[in-house]
Amino acid sequence: MENNNIARIIRKFLSSRFPSEMEEKVQKWLIKEKDTQAKEKASLDYWNELEIKADSNTYTALERVNLRIGYNKEHLKNIVSYRKFTRVAAIIIPLFLLVGFFLYSLSAGNELIEVTAAYGEQKRLLLSDNSEIWLNAGSTITYPETFAEDKRLVTLDGEAYFIVSKDTTKPFIVETSQLSIKVLGTKFNVRAYADDERISTTLTSGKVEVNVRSQLPRILQPNERLIYDKGTSHIDISTVESIDTDSWIKGRLVFTNATAEEIFRALERRYNTTIENTLSIPATRRYTVKFLKDENLNEMLNILADIIGFTYQQNENKIIITK
Repeated sequence: MENNNIARIIRKFLSSRFPSEMEEKVQKWLIKEKDTQAKEKASLDYWNELEIKADSNTYTALERVNLRIGYNKEHLKNIVSYRKFTRVAAIIIPLFLLVGFFLYSLSAGNELIEVTAAYGEQKRLLLSDNSEIWLNAGSTITYPETFAEDKRLVTLDGEAYFIVSKDTTKPFIVETSQLSIKVLGTKFNVRAYADDERISTTLTSGKVEVNVRSQLPRILQPNERLIYDKGTSHIDISTVESIDTDSWIKGRLVFTNATAEEIFRALERRYNTTIENTLSIPATRRYTVKFLKDENLNEMLNILADIIGFTYQQNENKIIITK
């Protein structure tokens, strides 16, 4: 394949412009041992154009991925020296994790399954161990067709509710961008959208162990919620009402101590709409509101307008928030 075509595919993939039905084909093409140097060069060219600088979390995450997939450090050094790789785009971690996860799975002769729930939809999945997953709008989950002998590992970007079949010999592990949740058999919710400032885990029944990098594991009891702040690394554990632990899969929307932006993004995902917020609402202002009666979008916006203080205009599939 010509280098120009390789560069075009790489750039399109890294900027997330492929339709979902093409993602798996491109992922498998990436890990084939063909045109390797051209793929690396195209990726580095794209990364070097971005202004996002690497921080300690970037390199820690990259090291963790390298250890998991057995990546050759000498090869990585060659890449670094080749481009004087002083800037690392935020996309490098998802790319290495994606390719590494595929290499790990294919080497074991086990295909990965990736399921995405688009904005405005929810999906229910039944895994090979009879565990049940409800996937919320704007979320993606990846898991092997057959679990390993010692663990049941899935990766999540977004929000999902898990009903895990008990198996004391195989812990069920949910990995997100910055924390992992380990269980044997239980019901719990994980909210870990990439564009949200916080990751949360809410336990319905059983017991879960939440692991955050460089911190001690935290054990949750039923009706407890752990919230992890990505910016400050602060962890807060609080008790919630039992009705709130699985609210969204029952058609309810519950916001607890949420920012206005978090609320608007949740509405965007649920109703497949675009909300343009022209207000400057400080992140320190938090709101707790529960929609429990299947209100429609306009009813929710009218209630939020009174609570937060705004008016809005709706033009087809776009909503503009104003003073």
